Amino acid sequence: MNLKEVFLKFTLMLKLYKHYLYFPLFSLVLHSCNSLDDNIPKLNTLFFQNLKRNSNVKYSKRFSIYNNRYMKVLYLFGSADINDTSATYIIVKDSTIKLLPRKRTHVLYKRCKKIASLSSVYTNMLCELGEINNIIAIENIDYYTNKHVLEKYRTGAISELVKAPKMDIEKTIKINPDIVFTFGMGKNEPGVEKIFQANIPVVVTVDHLEETPLARAEWIKFFAAFINKENLADSIFNSIEKKYKDLQHIASTAQTKPTVFTEIKYGEIWYVPGGKSFAATFLKDAHANYIWNKNTQSGSLHLSFEEVFTKAKNADYWLNMAMINSKAELLAQEKRYSEFKAYKSGQLYNNIKHTNSKGFSDYWETGIAHPERVLSDLILILHPNLKNKTSADLYYYKKLE
Repeated sequence: MNLKEVFLKFTLMLKLYKHYLYFPLFSLVLHSCNSLDDNIPKLNTLFFQNLKRNSNVKYSKRFSIYNNRYMKVLYLFGSADINDTSATYIIVKDSTIKLLPRKRTHVLYKRCKKIASLSSVYTNMLCELGEINNIIAIENIDYYTNKHVLEKYRTGAISELVKAPKMDIEKTIKINPDIVFTFGMGKNEPGVEKIFQANIPVVVTVDHLEETPLARAEWIKFFAAFINKENLADSIFNSIEKKYKDLQHIASTAQTKPTVFTEIKYGEIWYVPGGKSFAATFLKDAHANYIWNKNTQSGSLHLSFEEVFTKAKNADYWLNMAMINSKAELLAQEKRYSEFKAYKSGQLYNNIKHTNSKGFSDYWETGIAHPERVLSDLILILHPNLKNKTSADLYYYKKLE
């Protein structure tokens, strides 16, 4: 057992012996679908003994799962220091066990079947776990290409909760979901507080802080823990992992290592992935030389046009240009783009092969859960001589003409 695991177990037992579950930072807790009576007997700490870490979580650094015969305990690590627990969730397996309730401290006693999924990424993972009929709300229908979600929205079976920049709190409370999955940066937003007060569970995830494609895809195991589908999630992820590793090996056999840069500027700022980001890892695994691969940040770098041009003007490939559909559109936004070597040589590829009526690509909706598809595309683009060893055609990308 490593030091982190010892610390987590010690902290949990200490809190439980005090009959108090404390959640640092943004204090997000898992509410039960029904409120608990304050007269429930004090917590029997025996139920929390012999918790064992789920060794199937191999890549993610932002969550862990512990199990015993009585319950599951999920930890989130949303702080800058990934050793800090920023939220804890307790899912009781035996409904006869009653834990001591405290103010804003709740546990899950039954499988919640009315799910509000406020990210197309989470919705896609839940759909792959067979939960489409249990999803009753999403964030914004404009982001979706999933035909089942679109049909359920059309018939009124799915509600939309985040059409504007902020969540519609009143609507969320009215539809009364059993659980809400959303994302955040570790802050307890006022809207989330109101939902808590309505005794609706909110789980704020931090998958976007992961640094590798397999780590983000592994979050399907996190969602599976809430709906008792861990075995299915393991099976899905194992297949994805094998395909990804096989493709990674194929890419490593390439004789060349082309230089690559990504994104376009917004206003005066050009946001590019840091050298430790999952986007940079994709390019590394595709045997490419990402222009900022020496950078040590996992988030975005905020650069000027001049800074990007200085480093990327002679790069071989240019990828991921937002919603741009052609070279003409690219040039209409910024004439200086024509000065890049990749523009002149026509090596421009964008992840917009399949888009909905609003222009949004399924790349972000399904590509996070299926990094093997993205890696296959990158190998086809960057190493066309390996085409006979990968997919026959691009899945998410198309060449800009």
